[in-house]
Amino acid sequence: MRNQYSDQFKLQMVQQYLDGDAGLEVVAHHFGLDYSMVRRWVELYRQHGPAGLRQTRRHYSPAFKREVLERMWRDGLSIRQAEAL
Repeated sequence: MRNQYSDQFKLQMVQQYLDGDAGLEVVAHHFGLDYSMVRRWVELYRQHGPAGLRQTRRHYSPAFKREVLERMWRDGLSIRQAEAL
């Protein structure tokens, strides 16, 4: 599935949320987005700055995927937390 939102658009959503008084739901609704998507972008931005919002195509080895799952279980991470890391 191709990412349909540009890096600049995602950054605009994150900045609007971080700079304003509106919550995630309000920002997301204003642009017709699901709030969980904006929440994900905000977390990626907080963890990695603007680089976290860049569109990338990644292919991970089975060994890497297993390491991620093991860390999730060990550290009690959610999928979103693991993705942001």
